[in-house]
Amino acid sequence: MHSSTVWKRAVEPNYNTNIDQDFPYSDLPHQGEYRLVKIPVSLNKLIKHVDYFGEGRVVSAEGIRGFANCYNVNHQYRLVSSGVDKDKKIPNRIPILSYTDCNTSAYIKDNSVRIVTVAGERLNSSCIKDIARIINNDLGTVIVFGVHEQSQGLKELANELNKKGMFPYVDATLPDELQLPLQLTCYDGHVAFFNSNDIRRCKDELYNNVVNGNYESAVNITKSFVIASLGEDLNVIIKKLIREAPRNIMVFAYKLWHGGAKDIVCKHFPNQFEYIFSEDAVTIVNYAYDQALKLDSNIDPNNNDRAVWGDHRLPKTSNRLSWKTLPVCKGNDLAFKLYNTDCNLYLRMDDEGDWECGEKQCWGAPMQEDKYDRFKDYFEPEMVTDADLVFRITNVHQNQPIKLEVAADERGDRLLWGNNMKKHSETKRNMWVIAKWSSGNLLW
Repeated sequence: MHSSTVWKRAVEPNYNTNIDQDFPYSDLPHQGEYRLVKIPVSLNKLIKHVDYFGEGRVVSAEGIRGFANCYNVNHQYRLVSSGVDKDKKIPNRIPILSYTDCNTSAYIKDNSVRIVTVAGERLNSSCIKDIARIINNDLGTVIVFGVHEQSQGLKELANELNKKGMFPYVDATLPDELQLPLQLTCYDGHVAFFNSNDIRRCKDELYNNVVNGNYESAVNITKSFVIASLGEDLNVIIKKLIREAPRNIMVFAYKLWHGGAKDIVCKHFPNQFEYIFSEDAVTIVNYAYDQALKLDSNIDPNNNDRAVWGDHRLPKTSNRLSWKTLPVCKGNDLAFKLYNTDCNLYLRMDDEGDWECGEKQCWGAPMQEDKYDRFKDYFEPEMVTDADLVFRITNVHQNQPIKLEVAADERGDRLLWGNNMKKHSETKRNMWVIAKWSSGNLLW
């Protein structure tokens, strides 16, 4: 494939663009273990950067790749393959015998490199073992460019690095010291493998991404946490987000659910999130009165809609208490339509309110596209106790959370209204328990 004769006659490396690392074997073929001085000379000073299969900084018609200030592990007779330095020797080259015989142990000490970069398409079993050998498990970071997160090479690398306590992070935001001097344009995306000392930073980044609405990054970090068996850490972050960013945690769960990570929602979020996003039938039960929402059996003659009540007597497996939570997401704005399966109607809030306090009555009505926001509600979870999760349900159009009336009718039922007082006033009346409904079986 590569000619030793052509390599010997090639032009010397370009050390105007690239920074000479003064490696004594750059211009020599593979020497085995004969009288070689390994780097670094002292493990008190780690090698800053090794680019596996690198050729130095390359700018060509295909894009930008490689780095100017690092060692490049590559085939002993390979030359720069493109760009202005094409057919020159590779700068700062550490030789390997072949692309599938990637043992650099004669040149690089174990556990001695701070950063290793590699193109995902070049991963193979031999180079993976060598990368895992040279990377420092306490301070090191491995960055794989242009690789699909489900590729076999990446899975194999993850297994090897997991033995050193390193975990993957898709499209990670790299710390300042790892920011690339110029953007690489030949690759789409990257996966970084961080050491155990970086876990705290990644936890904070996950939390901050959700709070700041950077959901794509949050989803990627979360997938990485699961791959790295950091499920307990993820559970703690989710509980914190429920307490401190309740509306954002709903959007985050939605993005996971529709981003190929339903299993994460089912395993690491409270059960109610699965009930909500699966769009299966649920009951919606008031936390103060233990009354489930139902629609009136009669149509109101004034508006042809059905009043919404909290029911005191029907078994919670009754068809009349069956609802579906249908998500409506535009960008990062997530709301829900509440659909009553028994009457084929949607929950809406009135335009006109009680003349004394401005509170709006709620109804079951056919969907009206021209008044769409009246049929949408925001869900905000809240942990009342370690075991009890409730939701505040707030109408988008009126910005009033729903509550049950204090006074009951002669049957013991209570009308559903919007609450025009402060959001967290009359606390328990504004809280709702969402349970999975099925005929003859109710799951909390």
